[in-house]
Amino acid sequence: MEDYSPVIGKTVIETLTSGMYDDARFVFREYVQNAADQIDVAFETNVLRNKADGRVKITIDPFAKYISVEDNATGIPASEVLRFLGDVAKSEKDKTKRKGFRGIGRLGGLGYCDKLIFETSAHGEDVQSIMTLDAKQLRKLIEDNNVDLDASAVISVITSIDRKSEAKDEHYFKVTLENVNTIKLLDIKRVTEYLSMVAPLPFHKDFTFGKEVKRYMTENNFTLDEYNVFLNNDQLFKSYRDEFDEDDTKSKWLAVDFFDVRGEKLELLALGWYGYRAQSNIVLPTGNIEKGLRLRKSNIGIGDENTVSRFFKAPRTNHRFIGEIHALNSNFIPNARRDYFNENRTLQDFEKALEDLFKEKNLENRLAHTASNLQRRLEEIEDYKRSQKEWEERKGNFPSQVAEQQFLDNLKVAETTAKRAYDTINKISVKASKDKGIKTLYQTITAGKDLDISTSKDLTVNTYDPPSFAKLSPNEQEVVRTIFQMIDETLPVNQAKTLKDKIYVRFN
Repeated sequence: MEDYSPVIGKTVIETLTSGMYDDARFVFREYVQNAADQIDVAFETNVLRNKADGRVKITIDPFAKYISVEDNATGIPASEVLRFLGDVAKSEKDKTKRKGFRGIGRLGGLGYCDKLIFETSAHGEDVQSIMTLDAKQLRKLIEDNNVDLDASAVISVITSIDRKSEAKDEHYFKVTLENVNTIKLLDIKRVTEYLSMVAPLPFHKDFTFGKEVKRYMTENNFTLDEYNVFLNNDQLFKSYRDEFDEDDTKSKWLAVDFFDVRGEKLELLALGWYGYRAQSNIVLPTGNIEKGLRLRKSNIGIGDENTVSRFFKAPRTNHRFIGEIHALNSNFIPNARRDYFNENRTLQDFEKALEDLFKEKNLENRLAHTASNLQRRLEEIEDYKRSQKEWEERKGNFPSQVAEQQFLDNLKVAETTAKRAYDTINKISVKASKDKGIKTLYQTITAGKDLDISTSKDLTVNTYDPPSFAKLSPNEQEVVRTIFQMIDETLPVNQAKTLKDKIYVRFN
């Protein structure tokens, strides 16, 4: 067999960095993910006494076009810096245990700055290692067709290593991007929003249901990985809050419900939760960044708000709720882009189970339509009560007998509609006794509402004196009265009154 040594072209570096991702902000996810893995190791090896002692500090300086991500985990021993940081797509991490395992995430920043710098010192060593990758030179080498170097050679050319002395009790790893060329990475608000949905962050205290979620996870022998991440000294949390803006008003999440996803052999594949509100029949506003049930592995976001929408009968249903689906099985392997999982039998079982579960949970009809049904029926009862009050106030003072009769006829129709609405609400209350979600919706939406439907006592129409017109003869007046009656029978009450008032003024 003829020997063959394949050459990995230099352009693969571009693919492994900026070319593989749709959103430049992925670099923050990759660096936070790597820091989280090392915090785990630091805790396991007693470098950190408690996992909560781990810190990830992100600094963004939009004016200096500077970004850094630093952790206080294990650091990398000086003797292993080249092997850990210099090799591309070669990682010794256990993919069933660690969040990152491909060894390409650390190069993510190369496509967005002029220099990518790694600084590290391992616990117990008195040396700091500094690896600098010249990203500006890298772009020139890739673009120059006269440069005949493979990927490994290009990395070697742009990389330099320096050493400095360091205190033995220091242990850290720091990534720095100098002269960042992408505005999106320097936008503190957008980076905060991104990390609040993808990073393994704790729930904010203003999301009171977070305690319920964590308790549910613990009861199912799963612990949410949470890390202390700071951006320009402000701690980051998941975006969820009890109260949020919706169409210029304030809305609240009423409660959360839980579910587990099991395979064909009833093995536990994932745990999930979702939050719902009184307006669960309405898709959340575009500006609501936390909308949709999100996939997560090791508490890190997989994909976005649309990833699991296809498992609903109506994909828009997913955007009426918030929530998370935490993949537990070790066979869930995030793909290189981290927008889904690698295809395997476990994933197939998961997809089928999730689709079946959403049908069973019936979020479309059970909660969304229940919320809509309750609100509409209450509106019908309230419309009837308003009409009933107006009838009692205006009786005997309508523009004409015909107008009063029209109003009374409409009132009777509204009463029939209100009685049907009342029966519907009662049926929902029966369902509420057997379903926690429907019960919460029922109690919240009907709270403080007057459901009493009483029929007006006097439903007879008064006799009105015919109008007189001073400028007309008796015969002419009779003709105009006949016209008034035709107007009353043809036009809505308000329009009829307006027209008749003009005629009345004209002939008086």
